[in-house]
Amino acid sequence: MHLKGLRACAVVLAAAFGLTVATPQDASADAVADFYKNKKGTMVIGSSVGGGYNQYGRLIARHISKHVPGKPEYLPKNLPGASGLRALSYVITVAPANGLTIGIIGRNAHFDKLVYGKTHKSVDVEATKMVWLGSANSEVSTCVSWRASGIKDLKEASTKGLVIGSSGPTATDTLMARVLNHVAGTKIKVILGYPGSTEVHLAMERGEVTGRCGLGWDSIVSRYYRWIENKKINILVQLAENKHPALANVPWIMDFAKNDTERQMLRVFTIPNEMGRPFFMRPGVPKDRVKALQVAFMKALKDPELLAEAKKMHLAITPLSGEKAEQLVREVYATSPEALQLVRSIINSKEKFEQRTVKWQIVSGTVTKIKSRGKFDFKLAGNGKKQSSTMKKGYTKITVNGKKAKSKAVKAGMTCKIWYEGNKSTAGQLECSK
Repeated sequence: MHLKGLRACAVVLAAAFGLTVATPQDASADAVADFYKNKKGTMVIGSSVGGGYNQYGRLIARHISKHVPGKPEYLPKNLPGASGLRALSYVITVAPANGLTIGIIGRNAHFDKLVYGKTHKSVDVEATKMVWLGSANSEVSTCVSWRASGIKDLKEASTKGLVIGSSGPTATDTLMARVLNHVAGTKIKVILGYPGSTEVHLAMERGEVTGRCGLGWDSIVSRYYRWIENKKINILVQLAENKHPALANVPWIMDFAKNDTERQMLRVFTIPNEMGRPFFMRPGVPKDRVKALQVAFMKALKDPELLAEAKKMHLAITPLSGEKAEQLVREVYATSPEALQLVRSIINSKEKFEQRTVKWQIVSGTVTKIKSRGKFDFKLAGNGKKQSSTMKKGYTKITVNGKKAKSKAVKAGMTCKIWYEGNKSTAGQLECSK
């Protein structure tokens, strides 16, 4: 009799005598539970406190534990820097390969080595060899025009000239404009020097620029829904792996591809959006723990408590499995040399950009509250009007009592002279005194 038959007989006999027979799967589950019991793990988040990656990372950290055998506790640890590469380096080269360290970083950082080439200073790891748990959401990027600009569609973005603001030559907004100019024949002009999306949005409202590229549909729905309600913007195009059902009448970037090389090139840009904000571990984690964590990840995303919390936080939940994330990564790595060369020509373009001239508002006020991620509230001197601003590393110049200082030196109660562009914008300079 074969071994399989002997096992079946054993199970039948055991059932007849009211006994239980342990299967290899049971033993594996017990081993995983034994390892994780009373353990503390780390959720490494490659961004500062605040923002989407931080929100998703902390949300998963709070809810995944109860679905993992042994119920380990995952504690969030923010490691911002180098567009996520600092956190990637920690997870891949420092953290043990035992399943107690999970990472979440900018979706494009995983592909830097492939996209930029061997000479790029990145973490020396192939994304195909990383362990993927999955993603909580998928992203659809859009280009929009401010309605007052008179630009209603992508055709008019060429004839009337769409002007967008961006932070740098390789920022997502800039790259999306370059991609559109290449495949759709648009003539989108990019003006650099905006420290963040808030400043671009303020610039749209005052007519300094006429639109923005790289704005996520989820962000529009959750944070800027009044723009839709009040018909303030026109959505010109969607940059995504698949068309979004809510944007059925909005042009899809893939429809502009003229050949297979261009289609492959576009997928290098759209697949990271499809992966949303993916969670990963370093190579070498034991397979039974990988499977347990992948299952736990998907269970957590269906957990009513997580879904209720995500709703309150205005976070979209559209689960993507670890297996699907791995498949998408492999598809990017299967990109032809010709398409990769096209990708690199877009990213490494020598195009010269106009730098904006900042029109600072210089005000005095008293800091009333220091928030996370460099944000702070203050009251204007004279009228007591409440305002908000942000201190950004590498951008905001800060002095306290006449001496150069870091943002942590600014405290509630201080009187400051503030250079900014309006409420909720990033400060260019602070001169504070105790």
